[in-house]
Amino acid sequence: MVDSVIQLKCSYNNYPWGKKGNHSAAARYCSKTPGTDFNIEDDAEYAEMWMGDYPSTPSYVLSTGQPLENVLKANGELLLGSNVLKKFGTNLPFLPKILSMAKALPLQLHPNKDLVSQLHKKDPSKFSDPNHKPEIAVALSKFEAFAGFKPFDSIAALFSLPPLRQYYPTKTLTESRLKQLCTQLLQLDEASAQAIQDSLSQVSRDLYGEQAYILDLLPRIQEQYGSADNGTLIALLCMNYLVLSPGEAL
Repeated sequence: MVDSVIQLKCSYNNYPWGKKGNHSAAARYCSKTPGTDFNIEDDAEYAEMWMGDYPSTPSYVLSTGQPLENVLKANGELLLGSNVLKKFGTNLPFLPKILSMAKALPLQLHPNKDLVSQLHKKDPSKFSDPNHKPEIAVALSKFEAFAGFKPFDSIAALFSLPPLRQYYPTKTLTESRLKQLCTQLLQLDEASAQAIQDSLSQVSRDLYGEQAYILDLLPRIQEQYGSADNGTLIALLCMNYLVLSPGEAL
């Protein structure tokens, strides 16, 4: 009979935005699991530690080496309970992760449940998971994030600045117009994207008002992704910028 509390050997991801070596909390936590042969490499990026049954980065029962997914399938009633089994089956409906980020993550778009189910059926090779991905982030240290779209008036104020007026000739912003704006920015060629960023860096801090933080963030992101990255424009101009202290969440 399986124990109701299971110690896991967890897996990690080496995404290029992860911190290197012992600077990564994800790597340190993986290495602290007793009885494993995990060794931290100083020059390797360790972005995430995953704790769950997701097929691409699974966890294993430490004492037996069995995949957690197999143990859950064989002991679903004991480990998950009847209510969870009825709604989700034996797959865990959540995936805890520890992230260690050395730089800003690429933009991520998570479709809702209905849309992602349709996309998965249409192209499972590209959309491997039929589930949506609502997320909760809890800061373990100071944590900066771009999350969700800014209020329309904040976005409109930025697009009234000289470098951006040509992309937004009206002062009325709607959801459909925001979609058009984002599409325009993402489809800019490198020369145009760089020209906008260069011009934004020359705008007076006073003209930015409460969004003057953009002048501080722009060179930081350019150092990571260059000065012609379209995602930089989406993040700075359209998304909320948040700073969380340890223990705060979004």
